[in-house]
Amino acid sequence: MNTNSSIALRIAGLLADLARLIVLIGTIAAAVTGNVAAAGLFALVFALLLLPKLSPIPSPFDLAVCVLLPLATLFTTTYWYQRFAWTDWVMHCLATGAVAAATCLMIAADTKLLPALRNDRRATTVLLTVMVGLTLGVVWEFIEWFFLVILSVKVGVGYGDTIADLAMDILGSLIAGTALVAWTAQAATDQTPEPAPAPAS
Repeated sequence: MNTNSSIALRIAGLLADLARLIVLIGTIAAAVTGNVAAAGLFALVFALLLLPKLSPIPSPFDLAVCVLLPLATLFTTTYWYQRFAWTDWVMHCLATGAVAAATCLMIAADTKLLPALRNDRRATTVLLTVMVGLTLGVVWEFIEWFFLVILSVKVGVGYGDTIADLAMDILGSLIAGTALVAWTAQAATDQTPEPAPAPAS
């Protein structure tokens, strides 16, 4: 790995930690101002953002999660999804993809539940990422149903909304899986030793 790539990865890691700090400050600010719901949501997000620190993943994927997950939560607490419906689809695509890729990396690194992400398993990497992303999307739709039916909290759900959300979850996970393939291919290239120079005749 060249010097420029190392610097870029280090910057990405620092930006991810900065995003965590901003989320923590936002959580405290929401609690101090009495916005209990927002404080609870951002506290949960902050806890989730600590998971990649316990199981280190490549900093670009860490940064993607640390930016997109808080942004999706911010849009929820500021009612952007109700005012601009298209943002719901965009965030389902981007945030779910980022979380799916990070989840695959963490599970593959720390457990035997998923095979190691290797350059020679490109189709498997994409398929696993899509499966993880779709699973996360289904779990989220169940959470929305729980809020609507059990807790009687008004959320923008419906058959069409659910199908559109899951479709964007799949698209985002497909893109994230492709990014994982590109990352593992580059990592394999960086680890390939350079051939020894031919002996002088």
